[in-house]
Amino acid sequence: MCGTEGRSGNGSAAAGERSKSVAYGGAADTLPPMKRKTIALLHPGLLDAIKDLEAMGIWECLRRAGRPLDAATLSSRTSRSVAAVHAALDVLARADLVTTKKARGRRRSVAYEVALQELSIVIDAGDAAHRRLVNDVASFINSEMSDLLFKVRRPIGSTGPNTWHFHHCGPMALDDADLRELKRRIARVEEFVRLLGDKHGSDRTGASMRCNHGMAIRIEPLAGHVLPQPHVEFVSPTTVAERRSIRGVAHEALTARERQIARALRDGQPRAEVARRLGISALTVGTLCKRLYRKLGIRRAAQLHDFTLE
Repeated sequence: MCGTEGRSGNGSAAAGERSKSVAYGGAADTLPPMKRKTIALLHPGLLDAIKDLEAMGIWECLRRAGRPLDAATLSSRTSRSVAAVHAALDVLARADLVTTKKARGRRRSVAYEVALQELSIVIDAGDAAHRRLVNDVASFINSEMSDLLFKVRRPIGSTGPNTWHFHHCGPMALDDADLRELKRRIARVEEFVRLLGDKHGSDRTGASMRCNHGMAIRIEPLAGHVLPQPHVEFVSPTTVAERRSIRGVAHEALTARERQIARALRDGQPRAEVARRLGISALTVGTLCKRLYRKLGIRRAAQLHDFTLE
């Protein structure tokens, strides 16, 4: 939900460099609702709003609805009381994150809509006070969201054999090339997650807005001497079966080095880049490619998408 480098789950805060965007609260205030693109970190009421998970949930439901909704409709869609919805809307209104539509014509009650389509918050990365505020807010939100998801999560094995639980937590050793590649892959995951949010928010039938899975991605630089940790996993027979290739058991057929190369080629990396990252010659990469292609019975890299290679 909260990020301090690049994009995050529901918004972004570009902390990597001094932002040059027009801050909401300055020239952007002259723009009509829905035209604003950013909002300043110190805009009145904003920090209180983004630290209020209920208010942020109501805001996201409004954004996904794509049209003005009244408090009663929001109450029905979110399973919150009308009083709780009004309390959240008051928090959002104080931060200028929602606008109101007066009751008139077919609209018999006041309706609300988001004032901007994404929470793009402008910060000055060169300002120590801004950095401190962002870190404090990010820590608070991460803690609160983790507590919330942990309380409502369903224990492993309690929902049938075909449900999917995935947890990975541990230190990693990354060089610059690894970090660039990790950023690229995370960006692809983030794009897919955003598409899912828009997909499930486009339902105009009035169905209840409810999430049935929790997801957290957190990557941060470490200080101190942290030892590497083994990857320990608990898997069901169903998961083991799903990991087998549609066309073969790629994970078991290939060596560790062959799997490294296969994953890189599957993700579109040129052979020369693969060789550089692995510290081997392009000739060796070519030889290993021929070997893994023969094992898998394929002729081109595009076919690697048919296999489970993790």
